[in-house]
Amino acid sequence: MQGISFTAIDFESANSFRASVCAVGLTKVRAGHVVAQRLWLMKPLPGYAEFDPAHVAVHGITAARVEHLPDWRSAYGPLMDFIGGDALVGHGVSFEQSVIEKANEAIGLPIPAHQFHCTVELARRHLQLEHYSPSEVVAALDIPAYNHHEFGDDARASALIAIEIARRTGSTTLEELWPSSEKPAAKMPGYYSAGYTRKLADLPQANTSANPEGPLFGQTVVFSGDLAAMARVEAQDAAAAKGATIVNSVTKKVTLVVGAEIDGGTRFSAKVKRAHELAAAGQNIRVIGELDFLRLLAFTSAHPPR
Repeated sequence: MQGISFTAIDFESANSFRASVCAVGLTKVRAGHVVAQRLWLMKPLPGYAEFDPAHVAVHGITAARVEHLPDWRSAYGPLMDFIGGDALVGHGVSFEQSVIEKANEAIGLPIPAHQFHCTVELARRHLQLEHYSPSEVVAALDIPAYNHHEFGDDARASALIAIEIARRTGSTTLEELWPSSEKPAAKMPGYYSAGYTRKLADLPQANTSANPEGPLFGQTVVFSGDLAAMARVEAQDAAAAKGATIVNSVTKKVTLVVGAEIDGGTRFSAKVKRAHELAAAGQNIRVIGELDFLRLLAFTSAHPPR
C-alpha cells in the first residue's frame, strides 16, 4: 500500500520546563490512514511538578488529576513501544523533541534517535493563512472533528494535516512531503521578517473588548526570538486582539514573555534571561514557548479544569 506512515505526537507540560511533561497523545498513521491512538496522563517528574495556571488554562490538566499516576519513568517505555522506529510528526515539533530530551536528561536516559517533522512548516509551504495554529490549519484544510481543548487531539490534528497535504500534493513518502533541500516558502503580501522589531509608537493597542476570561487578556507581553508559525508583528497583533498590552522590553510591568527558543534549546535570549531573573526575585512573570502561545491564542471560552 502506498501512503505516508509515521506517528504524530503532542505533549502537554505542567509549566515552562520541558521536563514537566504531564500528558502525551500519540496517533499512528499507516499508508495515509490513522490506525491507532494512545493517550497518557502522568505526574510530572520530581522537581518539575508545579502546575502553572496559564498551562492549566490551556490543557485543563491539574495537579490533583495526576497526583496518583506514574510519571515519565514509567510512561516512557510504553510510549516508545507504541512509536517503534517511526518518524515523529507534530505541530511545532521542536517542543515535542525538547520534551523527550529534557525529560530523559532528568532521569538519566539516552536521547532516542528519531526523525522529527513539523506540520507548522508544512502548512506554511502549502497554505497562505494569517496564523498557523492547529485549529486554523485544520479549518483551512476542511478537516472535521477537531477539538483544540482536548489533550491528544493536537496529535490527531497533526496527523490529519500531514495526511491531507500529502493527498493534495500526491506525496507518498515523508521525504517527498518534507524534502531535505527546498526553496524558501513564498511570503504573503505585507510579510515582515520574523525578527522585525516595531517602534514603540507602532505597537498595537490592547483590545479592551476582548474576552476578559481569555488567558492573554490584561497581560503585558514581550516577544523574544523568531517564531515559526508567524512573523513577530503578526504575533503581537494577535495577542493585542486578545486584550494583551504589547511592549518591546522586559520590565517590572511585564507579565508574560514568549520565547521562541524555549521550544527548541537551552540558549536563551537576554529577554528570557531577564524574565527568569525577575521571576526569581518574586515578580509575577512567566516565560512560555511558541506552541504554548499558539494554544493561548486558540483559547475561546472558559475551560474548567478536568
